Amino acid sequence: MFLVLPQASDDELLALARNWIDLLADEEYETVFANLGYAVRFDKGGAESIRNAIKTYRSGVFFPGENDFVVTDWRTATGGNPSPHISIRRFEPNDLAIRCTIEMDLPLNGKWSDLEIDFVMFERDSGNVWALTLEDIVCTRQLQEEFEHAFTTGE
Repeated sequence: MFLVLPQASDDELLALARNWIDLLADEEYETVFANLGYAVRFDKGGAESIRNAIKTYRSGVFFPGENDFVVTDWRTATGGNPSPHISIRRFEPNDLAIRCTIEMDLPLNGKWSDLEIDFVMFERDSGNVWALTLEDIVCTRQLQEEFEHAFTTGE
């Protein structure tokens, strides 16, 4: 479990998230999984599910003809998605204990994608610390396209 202080600034939270993205760029899936978990792992594959979420990304818009993906350095990513998404949301205390989320598009193969990584921080120890988790790695556009294909073809 990786703990975060609630008083961390947005800049500090963003730097923290980027450190985990650096580990993904180094293909340190086991390290990421061991420290953050991975909430959305349908096949219960742990670190392999993180790798698969990245490898199975597809985009005919930003990466036409590319079928193999790895996370790359966010500092040098150029092209691809012209408006990569970054969002930090803080929440008041709630029944789910969710206190903060960080959502950002990942750099893949040297370019920005619309594959989003979602981190969630849960309140722990009466709110004195937050536990950082890896919630999901997903492309909403790709999910929608796959759903539409399945719906229209019955596959």
